[in-house]
Amino acid sequence: MNAESLIKTSWFYVVENQKNHINWFLYEFSLKYFDFLKESRDKTIIRWVARHSEEQLAEYCAYFAKRMRNNTYRHLHRDLGGDIADEEYNFDYCHYNTQIENEALVKVAEAAWLDLLDSCSICSTDCLNNKTIYCNYFDNMERGGYPWG
Repeated sequence: MNAESLIKTSWFYVVENQKNHINWFLYEFSLKYFDFLKESRDKTIIRWVARHSEEQLAEYCAYFAKRMRNNTYRHLHRDLGGDIADEEYNFDYCHYNTQIENEALVKVAEAAWLDLLDSCSICSTDCLNNKTIYCNYFDNMERGGYPWG
C-alpha cells in the first residue's frame, strides 16, 4: 500500500479551522517520512520497519510529524537551535526502541524534512509562510480527489 492510502488527512485536524497550511505541511511530511523509511537501505531501519505493519508505520509517521509542530514553528522563525527532529519523539512512541534505532529514525526524518523543503521551495502554496490560512487540500482529499484539483 502507499502512504496516501494509509495516512489519513483527518489525523491532522480536529476542528475545521485546523485545516490549515501548517497541518497540510505536517501531513505531507508524514507521507515523505513513510516513503523514506520504506526505501531506506540502512540495516537498522530495515529491521525496524520489518517489525511493524504498514498501518503501524503510518500511525508512527503521523505521530512523529505532529510532534514536529513546535520545531517547525522554530524553524519558521529562524530559531534553528537544535535539530528539527528529536530522539525523544521516538522514545515516547516506541518505548522498546534502542538508542541506535532512535538515532537512525531521526536521521531518516531529517533527510525526509530536507527533501520536503526542497519540494516546498518550488510550490506556490507556500504552506510554511501561510501556515494559519485555511487549506482546501484537506477537503479535496476527503472527496477522493487530488489535493490541488
